[in-house]
Amino acid sequence: MTIGLVVDSACDLPRDFFHDHGIEIMPISLHFGNERFVDLRDPEATLNFYKDYIPEHGLKAETEAFTVEEISRLFLDQLVTRYDRVLVCAIAGTRSQIFHNATQASFRILKEYHRRREASGLKGNFMLRVVDTGQLFTGEGVLVWELVHQLAQHPEMGLERLRQFAERFKRQVYTYAIPRDLQYIRERGRQRGDRSVGWLQSQLGGLLDVKPIVEAHVGETHPIGKVRHFEAAVDQVMSRAIERIDRGNLVAPVVVLSYAGEIRELHHLEAYRRLRLRADEAQVKLLESMMSTTAGVYLGAGSFSLAYAADR
Repeated sequence: MTIGLVVDSACDLPRDFFHDHGIEIMPISLHFGNERFVDLRDPEATLNFYKDYIPEHGLKAETEAFTVEEISRLFLDQLVTRYDRVLVCAIAGTRSQIFHNATQASFRILKEYHRRREASGLKGNFMLRVVDTGQLFTGEGVLVWELVHQLAQHPEMGLERLRQFAERFKRQVYTYAIPRDLQYIRERGRQRGDRSVGWLQSQLGGLLDVKPIVEAHVGETHPIGKVRHFEAAVDQVMSRAIERIDRGNLVAPVVVLSYAGEIRELHHLEAYRRLRLRADEAQVKLLESMMSTTAGVYLGAGSFSLAYAADR
């Protein structure tokens, strides 16, 4: 019995991690007028996106989840003959239609897969489950990393046990995001009718270089602080991760980082060096990736995210 993992392209993990562990990516499309960008987590294409598209089109860009039809076609054409069981991990349903669309597609897939498998000479049933991760970006990455770890440690684990584990584990994942440009956030919110970042707040943020720190947990997002200067805000979030490592209350030995640009731009930060050193000492894996274009559209170029799983 083979179990496959499918994630949407908003999941922040290194490209090599997806490849090395055979994780299938369900793309998210971005529209810029008549242009369409399909995020397949290609680092070069993503970097060009941040350099070329965000500055000119970012405020008007719209993301589009794969439709029920597109998800059904992906599974029926490719996955039902590659795997016997599949778990789909979707970005928080409070933020995207992906979970809803994948759930609706699963009903059609489970009705129509038989002839595809029979034509390929495969016997046995195909099973599919969809999990709302309740998380964003690096938080999805932490959950997926742990699911890969669980499958490696417990190869006998069935699909339903894996789904139940994911549902429990996701409640211990905490994600932090720091947008670099509050004015960008305000303008995008205004165009979408979201007034959560007001005009005065964005102006003060620009004048004083104040950056909000946003926490995401079980489908909810809320600000937990405002810090002057982007690097100081990143320092505060990385220090939270170091504190969890020092206290020994990480429930998975991994911290996931992403940056809407070249990740090495963070490597000169003293907080990064402290986090890297402490993670190495504690045998905690530090996974770094370029931020997904979906996150980049909503947070803006140069934004930062970090996630871990811990007892509160």
